[in-house]
Amino acid sequence: KQLLLRSGWGPLVLATLDRSTDELLDLLGNPTEPGTWKRRGLVMGDVQSGKTASYAALMSKAADAGYRAIILLTGTLENVRRQTQERLDAGFVGFDSREYLGKGKQQKKRHIGVGQIDGRRDGIVFTSSDHDFRKHAASALNISLNAVNEPVLVVTKKHKGVLDRLTTWLRAHNADRDDQIDVPLLLVHDEADNASVNTRDPDDPTSINAAIRRLLKLFR
Repeated sequence: KQLLLRSGWGPLVLATLDRSTDELLDLLGNPTEPGTWKRRGLVMGDVQSGKTASYAALMSKAADAGYRAIILLTGTLENVRRQTQERLDAGFVGFDSREYLGKGKQQKKRHIGVGQIDGRRDGIVFTSSDHDFRKHAASALNISLNAVNEPVLVVTKKHKGVLDRLTTWLRAHNADRDDQIDVPLLLVHDEADNASVNTRDPDDPTSINAAIRRLLKLFR
């Protein structure tokens, strides 16, 4: 809230955002509930209506509730993904992902945004404002989803090669003997009508749709 207030958001608008994201959080699955479960939903909003701030707020509340893996699917263009990563660095992670995952500067944190307001908690990033998901950068962190208490954020565009690379890496480093990851996942699908809808036979889906299915199926 403090970051948005400093950015010029009015108290009444913030109160509405707070209330609406509380309602969305109530509809998510309980991340402490054992076993296999899933929740799916659709949120609709006008262009330039605070969409990014809305899902950034939901991510923050979901992380506080216990979601430990958060994946954001942006559009199909890298410049859009980069801009979204920069906003979430400031609004959710708390430090500059570019420096954290930069070559020769591994795990160096320069706090920005919410990190300057309260640096006691940070997120963990597997993507940066310079690069989409890269296996060697994620492996260099030497982090397992089961071994961290803070949420891990991935901001990736809808590209079959990138999504498959992410799924393969997650499976190799985090899956159990049943080939699944027993960590609560929040997947936020921005612009879900762009490139993701299956326009073919259900048993032979389009490449992006199939890649998203494989990613979702990996998590319990």
